[in-house]
Amino acid sequence: MRALILPGMDGSGALLTDFIAALAPDIAAEVVSFPSDSLLGYDALLPFALDRLPRETPFLLIGESFSGPLAMRIAALRPQGLIALVLCATFATSPRPRLRRLRPILRLPLPMPPLEMLMPLMMGRWTTPTWTFRQQNAMRGLTASVVRHRLSEVLGVNETESLSDVTAPLFYLQARHDRLVPSHSWDEIRRIQPAAKYVELEGPHFILQHQPRAAAAAIRQFVSSLPGADH
Repeated sequence: MRALILPGMDGSGALLTDFIAALAPDIAAEVVSFPSDSLLGYDALLPFALDRLPRETPFLLIGESFSGPLAMRIAALRPQGLIALVLCATFATSPRPRLRRLRPILRLPLPMPPLEMLMPLMMGRWTTPTWTFRQQNAMRGLTASVVRHRLSEVLGVNETESLSDVTAPLFYLQARHDRLVPSHSWDEIRRIQPAAKYVELEGPHFILQHQPRAAAAAIRQFVSSLPGADH
């Protein structure tokens, strides 16, 4: 079986190598890497991602964090071969709605704070020098303007209509100690898609990176429960 992964904020997939290895060999996954030098929001990324969908073969669509809304929009189009939609630590609407007022500030040419400062706020006790170094490498190719634009997209997003049009089976993977995407994001998804399945794993927001084997096992178990699971 194949899987197409739409990555988190860095857009590169550089942090997903362990997760991809954990899915193998029964799920062959590849990442859609987003352009790192263009201010592309969800509207502009949609045709870019659609061009990468597997053709004439069954596949899973996995949307991580930033890319969850994009994955919902694609799944709502009911592309041929889509087996299921897998959402990881993500949201249909802004996970921090009170911060929407900051969107105008994100248009200003401000530098991004150093990751060494942000990691403890984002990760808590899971912050390590190794993880900070990996994040720095993943984000190195992004300009501050691209990061600000993607953050603005997150704050303004609303894909509830797309989510309601999804007919493929849906699986949600949540991090128990997620400081970026709170549990109410899953509650909203469950309200719109009450048949969705759910697993919570111990760890921070970057759950595919910190629990790659457990995340892969949960997805594999979900897929095995689907009708015609011998895809």
